[in-house]
Amino acid sequence: MLLILARHGNTFEAGEKPVWVGARTDLPLTPKGREQAAALGEALKPFVPRIRRIAAGPLARTREHAEIAAAIAGLTVPVTIDDRLREIDYGDWEGKSSEEIEASGGAADLAAWNERGVWPISAGWLPCTYAIDARASALAGEAARHAGAGDAALFVTSNGVLRYFLKLVPGAFEAAVNDGSLKVATGNVSALRFDGDGWRIVLWNAKPGELGALT
Repeated sequence: MLLILARHGNTFEAGEKPVWVGARTDLPLTPKGREQAAALGEALKPFVPRIRRIAAGPLARTREHAEIAAAIAGLTVPVTIDDRLREIDYGDWEGKSSEEIEASGGAADLAAWNERGVWPISAGWLPCTYAIDARASALAGEAARHAGAGDAALFVTSNGVLRYFLKLVPGAFEAAVNDGSLKVATGNVSALRFDGDGWRIVLWNAKPGELGALT
């Protein structure tokens, strides 16, 4: 089965200072973000007969992205909300720009998270979100168990959570650290395929239109 992973679209307008927004900040999509969701919907049209499940995190930006994409694609599968796809709680970083975090002494922690996925305990990130890799594994396992070989599922979440799906593939997280590809850009997609023996990555941090190569 094919697992399509999408990051929600933009939540900041062009020219607006971006800040770290996690589980405690429930921003809606901007008009550009809604365009990105529509682009995902267009890209999903060839997959409509195959998609058996759509799940999104509970925050407005992920819910809205999934709902717009499903509507544009013409999917009748309902969007279910799954708290395991909730964004990370960014603790002391919440509402601050990267520059502000660096200025307050967090430069090393910021680089470690962005570049190597190292959890910044000193920044007050909540311990309850340590188990994101276990959540990702459980979600993917459920999707695979309830899908046929030709079926597909769509999960919509955030950049902080998406990187943990790499851990479904032995060595993939470490490889992404080495080549600097942990981050998934806003509105972009990734995809993993389960063939019975395990998961493999078939797309990572790509524009939605690149999903067409997987049909």
